[in-house]
Amino acid sequence: MLFTSLLFAAFFLIVYIVFWSIPNQKGKEFWLLFASIVFYGSWSFGFLVHFLAAIGINYYFVHLLQKSQSKKIIVTAVVLNLFNLGVFKYFYFFTDIFASLSGISALTNLRSSTTFKIILPLAISFYTFQMLAYVIDVYRKKVESKISLLDFTIFILFFPQLIAGPIMRSQDFLPELKNIKAKPEYLSPGLSFIALGILKKVLIADNLALLIDPVWANPSSYDWLTLLLVIHGFTWQIYCDFSGYTDIARGCAFLLGFKIPENFRSPFLADSAKDLWQRWHVTLSTWLRDYIYIPLGGNRQGEVRSYINLIITFTLGGLWHGANFTYVLWGFYHGVVLSIERIFERMNFKVTSTNFLWKIVCILYAYHIFLFGAIMFRSNHTTDYFTVIGKLFTFASGLSLGKTEIDTILGLCFISFLIQLAQYFEKLPRWVLSARKVLIPVSYVILLLLISLYSKSGKEFVYFQF
Repeated sequence: MLFTSLLFAAFFLIVYIVFWSIPNQKGKEFWLLFASIVFYGSWSFGFLVHFLAAIGINYYFVHLLQKSQSKKIIVTAVVLNLFNLGVFKYFYFFTDIFASLSGISALTNLRSSTTFKIILPLAISFYTFQMLAYVIDVYRKKVESKISLLDFTIFILFFPQLIAGPIMRSQDFLPELKNIKAKPEYLSPGLSFIALGILKKVLIADNLALLIDPVWANPSSYDWLTLLLVIHGFTWQIYCDFSGYTDIARGCAFLLGFKIPENFRSPFLADSAKDLWQRWHVTLSTWLRDYIYIPLGGNRQGEVRSYINLIITFTLGGLWHGANFTYVLWGFYHGVVLSIERIFERMNFKVTSTNFLWKIVCILYAYHIFLFGAIMFRSNHTTDYFTVIGKLFTFASGLSLGKTEIDTILGLCFISFLIQLAQYFEKLPRWVLSARKVLIPVSYVILLLLISLYSKSGKEFVYFQF
């Protein structure tokens, strides 16, 4: 059930009308739970049962931790959650590695087997991290451990952010769940977020994907300029695709009376790699900091150890994205860059500055840090990555896109930049504010037309695969 489909529009409209028609708090909670179960169950009933079982098991650990802050209990909870994630997401990855090292042919053929097939449950990476965060926080006594099974299940299963985040913490959600009430001030931003998300996804991300995916499928056939263009294209596609999902998720949550956390803060206008990761996929960055980097020792055990911890954290963050060496390489790369930047900071050389021209230079630096990483992230295999790098640095010849395709990619990237620029400065011009009463209804009509035209040909959100 894609956010940009007419089916979801009808589903959410029914959920919204019934939700606000129910007079009591408990009834609203049960309806929200039912809607979330239907939403996930529409993808797979079997994995819905698996998901609910995982929620029940984690709630049992919460119950145990209420009685005893036992290290054995928390270790068992963490291991079981990671084992569940590992079996579904990394089984083939590790068996392929073991097969290549051992030469056991039976393991090599597992991935292509028709009798033995592991399917990745939808949203398993996101909901695993969310459950882990809560259980660990209960152990650390950072959150209230007394929570009902109903509230815990809704917190994990809440359908607007279920599939691709943001990764919520209990303090982001539970206070509003305990006191559901209509918030008129949430209506306008909620609708605006949904409109913006659909615009990013349907108009920009999906159209960029149609143009650049054929190139990424066979990068060795294209010249270096085309490859450079599609790297830029993918950078803005992944931003519009992922932030578009988050915008729609936040918009739906707003309309239901919940303010869930922001996940993107104009990341391509960051002025350092550190600033970039405080603006890109914010809830994952903070999760990695709180549950991997700090437990490893953070920066409390000397400079060298802090660099090692940073690299380990981001390498694991890369692996979280997928069972592919390109993601591991991508995470390692960002850990190294952040470590180098930290070294320069210790030498009193700060990347950021208040000087306007230097600020522009710093923004371009941070953007190209992400851009170079995007090659690793998008490459289907490590061989594709090295092919692209080789062509870029040797100015290799090959096929190129037509003028119409090139102009379209550049135009969509520029529109994306303008959207991010508007979000960066936040304050809208007076004429926009005064015209808002006219512009907003018109924009919704246009967006409904876009959904009706593209809902059948629309692509899944990129982060659904994670």
